[in-house]
Formats: sequence, C-alpha cells, structure tokens
Amino acid sequence: MSDANIKLAEQLQKLYGFSDSFIESLQDGLIIITPKGEIVLTNDALSRLTGFDKTELTGALLPFPFWPPELHKDYKTLFNELSKDHVKREFKIIYMHKNGKRFPVTVFFASIKNNQDKVIAYVCFIQNIADVDFKALNNQSCNQEVFTILNYRKKYLDLVLQRKINQQLQITLSNISDGFVTLDEDLCYTYANNKAIQLIGKKGLDLIGQNIWKVFPEIIGHPFYKAFCKALETQSTQYFKGEFKPYEKWFDCRFYPSDTGGMSIYFLDISNQEKTEELLSESKNDLNAIINNIGDPLFVKDEESRLLIVNDAFCKMFDTNRQLVIGKTLAEKVAEQEREAFLKVDTEVLKTGIENISEETLTVKNSNTRTISTRKTRYVDKSGSKFIIGTIRDITNRKKAEIELDLYRHQLEELVNRRTEEVNIKNAELQRMNKLFIGRELKMKELKNTIKKLEEEIDNLNKQ
Repeated sequence: MSDANIKLAEQLQKLYGFSDSFIESLQDGLIIITPKGEIVLTNDALSRLTGFDKTELTGALLPFPFWPPELHKDYKTLFNELSKDHVKREFKIIYMHKNGKRFPVTVFFASIKNNQDKVIAYVCFIQNIADVDFKALNNQSCNQEVFTILNYRKKYLDLVLQRKINQQLQITLSNISDGFVTLDEDLCYTYANNKAIQLIGKKGLDLIGQNIWKVFPEIIGHPFYKAFCKALETQSTQYFKGEFKPYEKWFDCRFYPSDTGGMSIYFLDISNQEKTEELLSESKNDLNAIINNIGDPLFVKDEESRLLIVNDAFCKMFDTNRQLVIGKTLAEKVAEQEREAFLKVDTEVLKTGIENISEETLTVKNSNTRTISTRKTRYVDKSGSKFIIGTIRDITNRKKAEIELDLYRHQLEELVNRRTEEVNIKNAELQRMNKLFIGRELKMKELKNTIKKLEEEIDNLNKQ
C-alpha cells in the first residue's frame, strides 16, 4: 500500500470508528476500498469467508482476488457505477473462494465522507448466503436490488448509528484514566485502550489476538489471577487491589465477566497513592507517638466542639477510651451546670482567634471534682475550616497547696500580730520601769550633792 493509503487506513481507524476491535467484532466480512479501488482495511471474517489472508487482500486492486474471473468485467462496471453515484446499495453477487469454489453473498455498499462531504472511501459488509438457490441468483443482474430502498436505508442508518456509538465509546475509553481491556471467550485480547498500553509497557504494544496467560504467564497463581478466575466461575464482578511485584507497581482492578465467556477489565496504577498513604500512615503514627508522649492531656475539636484527636493522657484524665469520645464534646462528660461554660469558651475562641487560658472545675462522672487549667487556641486550615487545639493541666493539687498556703499565711499573720502586741506591752513596761530608774538615779545624785554640801558646811564650822 502507498503511504497515502496507509495514512487513510489510520484515519479511518482513529477518526471514523473502524478500529481493529470494532471490525474484528463483526460476524460478517468487511472491506474498505479507496475511490480508486484499492483495499485498505479488511477483517478476519472476510478471510474466513474467501480463504484469502489479510496480507493477500490488503493493498489488492481491482479486480479483487475473490472475484470470479468470468465476472471481472461486470464487477468493475458495477463498482464504477456505485462509486460514481455515491449511493448506498444492497445486492447479491457471486464470490470465489481461494480454492476456486463459488458461493453467493449479500453485499451492503456505502460511501464514507469526510467533514467536507468528500468521499474518502467505500465500505462493504459481506454476508454468505450459500443456502440461496445458486442458479436463480446467477441469472439475476449483478446490480439488481434484492431489498427495498426502505430496508437498506434502515440497515445503513443502523450501521451508522452503531459506528458512531462504537466510535464515541472508543474515544471515551481512550481518554479515561483507567486502563481498559476486553477478552473474548478464548481469553484473547480484542481491545486495549491507550492507558492500558501505557500501563502495561512494551507488552501492551501487540496484545490484540493474544491469550492473556501467554502474554503474562508470571501472573498465574497471583491474587489477580484468582480474582479473574472467580469472576469467570461465578459470573459476578470481582475486585483486586494489590502489588504486582514483577512490575513494582500497585493496581486497583475490576473484573466484569460477559455472558459469552469473555471478560472486561478496568485497572488503575495506584502506586503513587499507595506510597502517599504509606507516608501519611507513617506520619500519622509519628504524630500519634508524639502527642501520646505529651504528659498533659491534648485534644483537637471541630467547629461544633466535637473531639477529633485526643492523646493517651486525655483518656486517662477522663477515664475513657479514645473510640468512645471521638466525635463527641467534653460537655457530655461533665456536670450539667458546667457545660455552658465549656461551650462558651470554645465558641469565643473559634470566633475571635484569641488564645484563652482559664481555670475551671471538672467533675467527671463517678469521680471527684477536679480543678483544671485549659489553654485553647484556634487553627484555620487551607479550606477555611476552624479547629480548637487545646491542652489541659490538672492543677487540683496545686490549688490545694495554694489554699493550704493561704491558711498557713493567715495563721502566721495572726501569730505575728499576737507576738507584736505582746512585745509592745513589754516595751511599754520597760519604758515605765526605765523612767522610774532614771528618776531614782536623779534623786540619788541630788541627795549626794546635798550631803556633800552639808559635809562641806560642817567642815567649815569646825575650822572656825
């Protein structure tokens, strides 16, 4: 075939719906012919019908190998008339098998036009009608219509509709993110979309017509193989998600068995997703380990004050299990008179974003009332959702110590006051006694001076 006709064949396959999977799915023979009379596409059904291999038919020019030699001239004339008028016709003629045996066929002939309404090829659908009386058929004109205009128009419209549906289906399947393949009753590939070929790699380039287990023998015994076989045995949809070690990839697969014994398989490469989930799982485990090693109770709440995360210290304080409190609020666990205060603080923090540190009393059911110090801050994520991150510290013992310290301080102050009063009394007594002593000393000194003067006066009298 010329390069131009090879391109035409590719165009017919990709843009007009005549893909390998479509033409091989037909039970009748098919040939697509250029306006100059060269075969560019054919299917296996025609090869079975005529005995000629695809390689013998593709690129063949008028007269075609399956035309009886004695009818070459008539058939060339028929082709020229049909291609000239661009009509859609259904007629009966005689074909010849490779072994020389003649047989009758019904041919449906129609033109294929591009977007500019220009004929780019002709399509023929050929059906063996060997049970028709051969002599009666041979006596008919080769271009005699067997069916009414209404009948062949209906068939052509059905064909166009089927081709459009198949074309649209193929476009859809070629653009989905999943790999998609179909297998016939012999488990041979009949279709593989672009994503499937991309995911499979080099083996995906030549799948059509090959048995799945001959292409991938390493999968036999794998869980994929078991899910595949179960789908066939039970005729029910099966699923498999796991690692294909030969490819070092993770796949998510769905198996849909057909009534005829075939299978449709969707599969998606989830390797990156699995790695991400593994990393997230490791990160989550690391985060859990970190928050569970924090001595103080820690919690995260949503905008409805429902608990999303709590650590081990939190569970210990509230004497509860993590699964029992996730999705609930602290209010369900505290006394009724304390609930409003808890929710009021949460609402205020969520609204203003201002950190709140408060001391509250907490009465857990079947437990004593405790005094706690709670620090609450707001966190806003990228989507705008608001959360409360809080830590709790049990300050019951500290509060008791403070109360006891206040009591001791008061008692000490009273003791100091009593001691001060006693000291003041003693000081006053000392001062009074001191005054007495000072007065007595002054009188003694005065008396001594008087005595001294008297003595001096007596001495003077004696000297006289």
